[in-house]
Amino acid sequence: MKYLYLLLLATSVESGFWEDFYRILASQNAKRNLIYSPISAEIIMSMVYMASGGKTFEELRNVLKFSENKTLVANNYRSLLSDLKRRETFIILHMANRIYVNKKYCLVPEFNQLARKAFKAKAKSIRLDDPVSASAIVNSWILNRTRGMIRNIVLPKDFNSDTSAFLVNAIYFKGQWLYNFKADQTHIADFYVSANEIIPVKMMTLSASLLSGYIDDIDAKIIELPYWNSTLSMRIILPNSVDGLRKLKEKVGFIDYHLEKKSVNVKLPKFKIESKAQLKGIFENLGILDVFKPSADLNGLVLESGAKIDKIVQKAFLKIDEKGGEASAATGVLTRRKKSIDNLIQPPMEFIADHPFFYVIHDNKVIYFQGHIVEPRW
Repeated sequence: MKYLYLLLLATSVESGFWEDFYRILASQNAKRNLIYSPISAEIIMSMVYMASGGKTFEELRNVLKFSENKTLVANNYRSLLSDLKRRETFIILHMANRIYVNKKYCLVPEFNQLARKAFKAKAKSIRLDDPVSASAIVNSWILNRTRGMIRNIVLPKDFNSDTSAFLVNAIYFKGQWLYNFKADQTHIADFYVSANEIIPVKMMTLSASLLSGYIDDIDAKIIELPYWNSTLSMRIILPNSVDGLRKLKEKVGFIDYHLEKKSVNVKLPKFKIESKAQLKGIFENLGILDVFKPSADLNGLVLESGAKIDKIVQKAFLKIDEKGGEASAATGVLTRRKKSIDNLIQPPMEFIADHPFFYVIHDNKVIYFQGHIVEPRW
């Protein structure tokens, strides 16, 4: 049996699947800081979808809500990746895909062509009878594409001679705030990890006119911190209660609230996050099963039959400071109805993030990173 190893290195489909996926991931990491890249996971699964057939294809299509027309799906991702190249020069947002193929096997020519054209993914043959060398090759590529931020995502033990291919997606982002937090105003403050645990953090401060709102139905406040000369922004959703994050995750999903500009006094801790997650179990929990079985039909990927997915791993990193944000992921926007917001409140909103909160880094089409902070560390 040949195995397929997916590395999800941190266009989203409008599907409840990814909302449910994140809820499970967030629950599994309820007591830890979390960063995850939905777009990275989706691109990898889309490439697998291109190579699938039979029951594997039907299961992926039904659960992920992909179009039955593979050409349409491929064109959507080609458009997305082409758009990323045209991003503003004041932010850095790079995404790259690579396919590493066991020298014992060959890619199906049609898949190789599609991967190059739609996903900008070049194929490279590597020897898997030397796992130390193979892991070094893959890790070096990831390290380069994520500007040195994602290290050692694979180990020699992850390779064996039956592994047919590795599909890798890497995403790197660095942006500068439109409204910088003043470094000389950053101070040590209390952060309530829980009602019974308090830790010191480096708290940043900012007063600015921001898209923001009070959302009564999730008992929370929301602000949008824009990046300079960019359509990207960081949205932070802060529960009103110290222990409100758990309930917030159950309700918030990827709701696209209609926010309005108003004066906001912000206090936000500086933080760095690095997390690694095994995602296979979550896909299985949500109904994607056949692709992991010996009966998997991925005949459109490598010549000869018998390939199945062995592992799906995502590792991601995020740093937030006074100047902006830097994030990266190696691996693997959903929108709901708008909610009304009280726009009659005139005094500045006091947005004091001194307890666990939820965040996303996104534009009007894609969620690039998301997660929660329960214990800020710098």
